[in-house]
Amino acid sequence: MTAGRLRLTASTRVADEIAVFVRSLAARGGLAERQAYRLRLAADEITTNIAAHGYRGAGGVVEIEGDVDDELVWLRIEDDARPFDPRGHDPRQVLHTDPTARQEGGLGLFLALSGLDDFGYEYADGRNRNTLIMRRSGHDGRRCE
Repeated sequence: MTAGRLRLTASTRVADEIAVFVRSLAARGGLAERQAYRLRLAADEITTNIAAHGYRGAGGVVEIEGDVDDELVWLRIEDDARPFDPRGHDPRQVLHTDPTARQEGGLGLFLALSGLDDFGYEYADGRNRNTLIMRRSGHDGRRCE
């Protein structure tokens, strides 16, 4: 199958375009509704963080590519913002704070990444590359580094 691509100016208002792209990819891959939701949630969280924190609200390009193979549905999100590996985000401080005393936020990456079957990150050639993976039904997953 041919990979799909999407190129956007990073902002917190691109969620609808990302949702349409991910829903189409998930449908091509035959993902269950719950899997499709989790993939969309993770893509939305990653791109929102790129816009708000990576580009600091100043705009910048986010490129999204996705495809389906025999076992996996994958989505790759790339940007030119400063390096940030979401796997290093530690939610323990937020989780150990009394809910009534917590500031808003701090759990989005944790929730988004924990809903995926696998996640990979690399910083290469001045670009962040986040790879989101969902296993297609009935297939064993591979680890992505």
